[in-house]
Amino acid sequence: MKNMSSNRDLYEYISSFSSVLKLRGLKEMSDILDVAIGHASSSSTEFLGESRIALRRILNEENGALTGEERAAMVTVLEQIDKAFNRR
Repeated sequence: MKNMSSNRDLYEYISSFSSVLKLRGLKEMSDILDVAIGHASSSSTEFLGESRIALRRILNEENGALTGEERAAMVTVLEQIDKAFNRR
């Protein structure tokens, strides 16, 4: 998992992950990410916040639908989002 050095990196990660979930038939999870994607053109803080909410919700509700690698990547991304908020 690469470091998220910008909101653009986060946007690309979430968009890509949403597409993967859709292809697997996990539309509800994909829809959760799509809400965050919808905030990409909002303020940086709002996009980060919505992304954090979406990723945490998926982690809490996925019930084994994700691979260990996907869960680990999400945890890493969440840690990076938390660090970004702590710098604000």
